[in-house]
Amino acid sequence: MDDSPLTLLIVLGVSALAVGALIMLNRLIGGWQDVEFTDTALPARRMEEDVTGFEAGDGVLSADRKAALVMEKDEERLGLVIARSSRCVTRAIRPGEIARLDVDGTCFHIHFNDFTLPRVTLDLDESAAEGWETIMRRFVKDAAASKGEGHAPAS
Repeated sequence: MDDSPLTLLIVLGVSALAVGALIMLNRLIGGWQDVEFTDTALPARRMEEDVTGFEAGDGVLSADRKAALVMEKDEERLGLVIARSSRCVTRAIRPGEIARLDVDGTCFHIHFNDFTLPRVTLDLDESAAEGWETIMRRFVKDAAASKGEGHAPAS
């Protein structure tokens, strides 16, 4: 094979076009469809599939239908399901795992002490916002009991 820069450039260009063509073909035949929740059934099912022992109870969708909160039946954990492209990210939240909750009308800014999911913003409809604020407050870390916020406790 010729190692000239022009040959390498041609090989790279053809490879990039081939990969782009495969991506477009996959998109056209429906290989990647963005997830959008129509009700709380899919988020509830995802929590039950992804989190051992989770039994879904009541739930609520965000206004954009890209996120949902699902309360566990025994109310021990709160499920958070976020649609990310064609996949769902799930998280079971136990009491004290929300570092801070800021509420601005119907918009909830949930802060975690976790670099993989540091902050989530949910905009709920007005009728559900008040009830779910009360529920989420139960999962917020007690500010008076926390020492060295953001750090693991010393052993």
